[in-house]
Amino acid sequence: MVDVVVETLETDSLCGFSRCRAPLPPPGPRGGRPYAYCPDRTWPGGKTCKQLAAAQDALAEALGTTADTGITAATSTFTAAADRIADPLKEVLTAATALRDTLGAELDAAAARVAEAEETVAHERGLRQTAEDAATAATTEAQRATENAAEVVRTATAEVEQARRERDHALAAAASADEARAEAERAQARAEGVATTERERAEALVREERAHADAAAKALAGATEKLAATRAERDAARTALTDLRRTVDEELARTMARVDDLSSELARARGRGDELGEELTRARTRLDETAAELTRARARADDLTAQLTNVTAAAHQATELRARTTALRDVLLTPDLAADELRTRLLAELLTDRTS
Repeated sequence: MVDVVVETLETDSLCGFSRCRAPLPPPGPRGGRPYAYCPDRTWPGGKTCKQLAAAQDALAEALGTTADTGITAATSTFTAAADRIADPLKEVLTAATALRDTLGAELDAAAARVAEAEETVAHERGLRQTAEDAATAATTEAQRATENAAEVVRTATAEVEQARRERDHALAAAASADEARAEAERAQARAEGVATTERERAEALVREERAHADAAAKALAGATEKLAATRAERDAARTALTDLRRTVDEELARTMARVDDLSSELARARGRGDELGEELTRARTRLDETAAELTRARARADDLTAQLTNVTAAAHQATELRARTTALRDVLLTPDLAADELRTRLLAELLTDRTS
């Protein structure tokens, strides 16, 4: 029983206006009934706690609700909730916009990388074709050089054979001259055994034969000189042929080295082309993944846009409710209103359309 009395006293010691609930002063020294509302506190418009409590009770009666569940408290709660979700939604929209820009930049960069890879592949293909053409040209040039060398060798061989034939002819002429000289000597011996009348003719024949022998000797000397010249030409031809063979071998070696280099370059170009093909495949895969991510991001952005639309509608409703609450508060704070007039004005405010 004592506990109940204490609780009642504690409850009665607070202001009866729900928005005040300030501690009440005790009764005066003469006693009397305890205060139900703040005796001295006034609100904007000169209203006391008692007047505002009466208006609140009238509003609650008009709306069919109890005074403890006031519209003002509900409106404040809703407004606070709307304010709390407004900033996170703005951050979400900002993040979605940044994500969209980032994905767009990534798509542009991926497209640029794909274009660059395709251009590099085309360039490598051009280099490969150039290397193959150069290798073909080098092979053709080597074949041409080999054919020219073979032709030079054939020509030099023919000249050597011609020199040999001329030498053999000169040797044959010299042998004929020696035989003629021997024949002349034999004729001279026969002439000595002939009569004196035949000696002069024999001497004439000897002189003639000697002239022939001298001519043969001169021919032999000329043939010998020609043979020496031919031998010199042959040696020069052999030297030239040796130099030509050396030059051809060196040129052929350089050509083969160039062919090997071109083959290596072609192999590297093919390897580079394969690598670029793989890089192009990876870039296309990344592009597909980026496109899928962009699609998902767009879907999330659409969801966020729908949520923002819902929040905007809720905020609009909160604004409308706040305006209606303000109007009701103004009516409640209007001084010197009778209960019937207060109820009428409250109903009028509640029925007023504030959606515009």
